[in-house]
Amino acid sequence: MEDPSLIIAATPGSGLLTCLTTLDPFQVVYRLREFADENPYQFRFAVRFTPMEKCVPSTVEGIVNAVVELRDKIEDGESFRVTVRRRRSELDTMHVVRSVAETISRKVNLERPDKTVWIEIVGELSGVSILVTERDILSIRAMQDGMH
Repeated sequence: MEDPSLIIAATPGSGLLTCLTTLDPFQVVYRLREFADENPYQFRFAVRFTPMEKCVPSTVEGIVNAVVELRDKIEDGESFRVTVRRRRSELDTMHVVRSVAETISRKVNLERPDKTVWIEIVGELSGVSILVTERDILSIRAMQDGMH
């Protein structure tokens, strides 16, 4: 699985890179997980991979609009939570959480949600996805810890 159009860029967040791909970001993470299963110590510096479905300006309106486009991924009967990771931004985390949650007419479950609305705010740009965290986020450290 190669992407000749892949763009990797530094962000204002220390140690944080973004990758823009024409491939399905979830499939990229799944393939990285397969590779990491066989070669866990090849990942010395890149330790976490989170697929982002939308990249928008870091405004409450921009983030909410992205969530509205994705919210149907949370099906009837499923629960959700909103997780915001904020770096180099003055946006109020709880204001973002409340604004996003108001647009989703599903049950909130902070402990064991079926889906997580994952928002990465990094400076002037934000990434938004709806994830099943244990399946969709790849943590190399957690994999390595599980090997010991």
